This record gives sequence, structure tokens and C-alpha cells, in this order.
Amino acid sequence: MKGGSVRKKKNAAIIERRSSNLVCGIDLSQFSQAVQLIILASGVLSFFIIYGYVQEKIFHIEGFRSHGWFLTFLQFLIVTFLSFMDSRFISRSSKHRETVPYYEFMTLSWLTVGTIGLSTVSLGYLNFPTQVIFKSCKLIPVMIGGIIILGKKYNFSDYMSVLLMCFGLVWFSLADQTVYPEFNSTGIVLITMALTVDAIFGNYQEKLMRKYPYFTNADIIFYSYSFGCFLIFTWLVATGQFLSSLQFVSKNKPVYPLTLLYSTLGYVGGQFVLALIKSAGALVCTVVTTMRKVLTVVLSFIFFTKPFTEHYVWSGSLVLLGIGITIYTRNKGAIRAVFAGALAGTMRSVQKFAMAHQTPISRQEKTVLQV
Repeated sequence: MKGGSVRKKKNAAIIERRSSNLVCGIDLSQFSQAVQLIILASGVLSFFIIYGYVQEKIFHIEGFRSHGWFLTFLQFLIVTFLSFMDSRFISRSSKHRETVPYYEFMTLSWLTVGTIGLSTVSLGYLNFPTQVIFKSCKLIPVMIGGIIILGKKYNFSDYMSVLLMCFGLVWFSLADQTVYPEFNSTGIVLITMALTVDAIFGNYQEKLMRKYPYFTNADIIFYSYSFGCFLIFTWLVATGQFLSSLQFVSKNKPVYPLTLLYSTLGYVGGQFVLALIKSAGALVCTVVTTMRKVLTVVLSFIFFTKPFTEHYVWSGSLVLLGIGITIYTRNKGAIRAVFAGALAGTMRSVQKFAMAHQTPISRQEKTVLQV
């Protein structure tokens, strides 16, 4: 009896923790699924759009393009500190924590370094919009990874929306080559490797979040980034890049405050991404981040002088169509319920309006009508 009671309490705690969804200490599980989606998607878009702007501004500093790994190291170092403080003082839980699965978190850290580090370093060889467009083509690898790693099944609409988005983004990149050709084979290799790793990263991260519900988002970020920070530092020292990059950054003082802002935005945005994955899954998260990339590219053209062509508009329209199909198919019931409720409310309002403005019929007119 006693053992059964303990197991029931532990299972109840796991269910409670699994249902919670913390972002910087705020539990969003108190809201409905639709409200959570709006809050989390808005957070991802807001923080990462500014994040992209600051990242491009850093790489516009003359001579910085060859120091991408050092920027990644500083980012991991700052995020490690922020996630530690968050985990210990903001998102800390009073409940029992499981033993840390170091091997699995080390694997996650390798994937984190691969997807963020390779993507950042590729900016030293590609212009910013082209890099963003290539990154957006990870939708297909994410679906393949979901099928292989998590055994997920996707319907025809999911495949159609992904194909539309990827076709539109490829078209966008081809247009970019025509008017602003700054492609480099090294950059293409790096961003392709980042996409491949990212396809595994998102699904593996979701798998760990399901497997270890006791760990908060801050815990997951801390372990993956702290291990990753050590890996990048080892790489920089072994290749002799650490001292040269440190000297360069010391001579260019704006790099430090921009990196601090860049890393903080990335951390808070990462919290929203993890919460969105937990709430809606990797595919929905990828759709939202893809929308963010499209907006980032548009703002990049506004804030940083670049040539423009109408092909950007047509290819962007295909991407938006694909996103719209995905949102509809994954929220079909809720969307129909909203429209049905709105229609019923409109009909009631019309009936009330008609009754309020109906002309009174006299008793003599009623007799005539009955005859």
C-alpha cells in the first residue's frame, strides 16, 4: 500500500511537471493552448528578429567575418551564466530532480554547437539574407528527423506546406544570387552541415524534454551550453584562433556590448523556443521560426542597404501560403469553432436588431393577415 502510494505521488508529480511550461519563471500552462501558442510565437518572433539584426550588425564590423567561432564561444559563455542564474533562482523547482543524464546532455551540446556554431561561422562566407534563406530549408530535414527519431506521421497537408515553403525560399535564394552574388562554396558547405545537425537537434531536444519532465527549460539550456562552451573553447585553443580573436575583439570595443545584447536576446528567445516545442511540437516551432526568418530578411533589406527584385515578393508569398496551410491544418477544429461561434453570434445580433426595429402590427392588421 505504501509503495503504491509513493508511486502514485511520483507519477502525479511527473504529470504536473510535464504539464507545466515555464518561460523565465512564468508558468504558461495556466493559459489555454491557443493563448500559449500566441504568446510563445510572438516571443519567438520579437526576440529573434532583434537577435538577427544585432548579429548582422556584428558581422558588419570590418574584419570580423573570420571570428565567427569566437563570437559563438562568447555567446555560449554568456548563455551558460544566464541559464545558471535562471535555473537556480527563477525557474527553480522545489520538487525532486532526477540524476543529470550527462551522456545525453553531452550529445545535445554537440548538436547545439553544430547547429549554432556552423550557422554563425557561415556568415563569414555568405551574406546575411542568403544564410537565413538556406537555414529556412530545414523544414524537410526536421520532418524526416521526426519520422526517424520520434516515429511521427505527417499528413499530405504538412508535406504540401513544407514543399511550398522550401520552394519559395529556394526561389528567394536564387533571386538573391542574381542581384547580390556573394556565395562561397565553404559557406554553402557550412550552412548545409548546420541544417543537417539542426534536423536532428530539434527532435532530439524534444525527446529529452519528454523523457525528463523534471528538468526546466533553463536546466536543459544550462547543461547543453556549458558543455558546448567547453567544446568550443577547446577547438579555439587547439586551432590557435583564441588569442587572435581575443586581440581583435579587444581593439573593437563595440563587439562586447553587442555580443552581450545578442546573447541575452538569444537566451530569452531560446526559452520561448523550448516552451513552444513543449507546447506544440517541433514542426509548429519550425514554422514559426521560418516566419521569423522571412521577417528578418525583410528587415535586413530595410536596415542594411541591399538591391531588391520582385522575385523576393513572389517567393515570399509562397512561403506565407505554406505557413498558412500548416496553421490551418494543425488548428482546423479550433479555427472552425471560432468561425462557427462568430457566425452564431452574428446571427443572434441580427435577430436582436431585427426584433428591436420591427414595426408594431395593429390588431386590425393582424385580423386582415389571418384572413
